[in-house]
Amino acid sequence: MAAEAVKALALSDVPTALLLVDQISRKFKYRPVKLAASKALDYAAEKFEISREELEDRIVPDLGFNEQMERVFDYGTRQFKVILTSSLSLEVYDEKGKKLKNMPAPGKNDLPEQSKAANDAWKLLKKQLKTVITNQELRLEYALGTGREWESSKWERVFVRNPVMRQFADGLIWGIYEDNRPVQTFRYMEDGTFNTVDEEEYVLPAGGRIALVHPLELSQEVLTEWQKQLFDYEVEQPVEQLQRSFYRVTGEEKEEVELSRFDGVVINALSLAEKLQNMGWYRGEAGDRGIVDTYYHADGDRRVTLHFSGDDILPINMEVVLHGAFFEMIDCEDTSRFSVCKLGDVPPRYFSEIVLQLAKAAASSTETRRDPN
Repeated sequence: MAAEAVKALALSDVPTALLLVDQISRKFKYRPVKLAASKALDYAAEKFEISREELEDRIVPDLGFNEQMERVFDYGTRQFKVILTSSLSLEVYDEKGKKLKNMPAPGKNDLPEQSKAANDAWKLLKKQLKTVITNQELRLEYALGTGREWESSKWERVFVRNPVMRQFADGLIWGIYEDNRPVQTFRYMEDGTFNTVDEEEYVLPAGGRIALVHPLELSQEVLTEWQKQLFDYEVEQPVEQLQRSFYRVTGEEKEEVELSRFDGVVINALSLAEKLQNMGWYRGEAGDRGIVDTYYHADGDRRVTLHFSGDDILPINMEVVLHGAFFEMIDCEDTSRFSVCKLGDVPPRYFSEIVLQLAKAAASSTETRRDPN
C-alpha cells in the first residue's frame, strides 16, 4: 500500500509532492517503497522528456522568496517581511524593520480572511522549508559522493537563480572539472561574484563542468587555505565537505579484490543495521536457516557487498563480526551481472565514500575478533 501511495503522490499537483517522493527515494528504509519512489521519479522525468537529474534540479521550489531572499506576508492592515538567512533559518521583521521572535497571530484590526491566509502560508512555509532543506542536504551529499557535474549555465540556474539553493551554494567549495579532475576551485559569494582560494575574483568559463570538490582531490595546502577562508568569513557548511574524512587505496590494496580494513570488527547487529540502512545500504537475502550475512549498497552500475558473520532475517540484539567488502561493476556484455573489481580500479571518490560509511558504521566497536577461516 505504501508503494502504491508513493506513485499517487508523484501524480499530485502540489509543488512539494515530487520533493517528498525524491526524499523517500533516498532515505526510506523499506526497499519496495524506496524503489517505488525511484520508479515514480523516472516516470515523471520521462514524461517531461528530461533526465532524472534534471528533474531533481527543476523540482526545487523558491518558496516564494525573491532574489533578495525576502518574502512578504500581508495581513491587510500590516505587513511582515521574512528573510531566508545564510544558515537557512527564517527571520521575521515588522514594517518598521524590528526583528520579531515569530510571525504574529492575526489581530482584531487585521483583515480576517487575508490575515488568516497569510498566517496559514507562513505555517506552510516553515514545513516546506524543512522538507526542502532535508532533501537538498541528501542530494548534495549524493552529488559530493558521486561527483555529479553540471554544465555552468545549468549550475547557475540551479544554484544562483534559485534563492533557496543559493544559500546552499555559498557555503560550499566548487570546482571546474576536466577529465574528472578539478582544474580550478571557487566559492560563490553573497554579493554574486565568485572567489578563488587566493581570494581573487573568478569568472565561470562558458560550458565549463562544475561539481562539488571532494577534499581528497585537494592538496593539503589548498585544503587548509579553503578551510581558513571559510573560518574567516564565518561560513558554516550546509554539508560536511572540507572537514570530511577521506580514504585512499593503499599500495598493498591495489591488486586486492577484498577490502579487509574492517575484517574482525565486532559490533552489535542492531547498531550495524540502523547505521548502514540510514546510509542507503540494504540487507542481503536470507540463506540457510534464515541467516542474513551480507549488506549491499547499490548505485547505478556500481555495487558494494559487505560480508559479516550473520544474524536473523530481522536484526536481533547480538554481536556480529564484520568480514570483507567487495566492489562490483555491471558487466558491459551482460548488464544483469556484476563483476568484482580490484580495489585499485575503483574510482577514488567512490572508494573513499564507501570506506567512510563503513567507518561510521563500525565506529562504536571496541573489539576485534579475527576469524582464522
